[in-house]
Amino acid sequence: MGDADLIINVDVLVTSEKRLGTLKSEFETIDKQKDHMRQFWGSGEIADAMDEFVDNWENYREKFIQNIDSLGKMVTAAINGFDGLDKELADRARKKD
Repeated sequence: MGDADLIINVDVLVTSEKRLGTLKSEFETIDKQKDHMRQFWGSGEIADAMDEFVDNWENYREKFIQNIDSLGKMVTAAINGFDGLDKELADRARKKD
């Protein structure tokens, strides 16, 4: 057989899929830590700045979660596509024998 034009390491895709799921979960629950951390900010300008940062972060966090989710769906689709293609090629190879 000749050299493959495309080599896919499905294990890397599966690991990526799991890690993206973990990241998404972490970012979805990180807002619960905001109230816990407030006690460490002190008072005055620093607390106000941190409060503003957290509020701004909320807007970006939602978009980030959406992007992680989209990427995770693409990775899942790639896994399913390559697994299906691999099975199809294996079935064809068996029929030729």
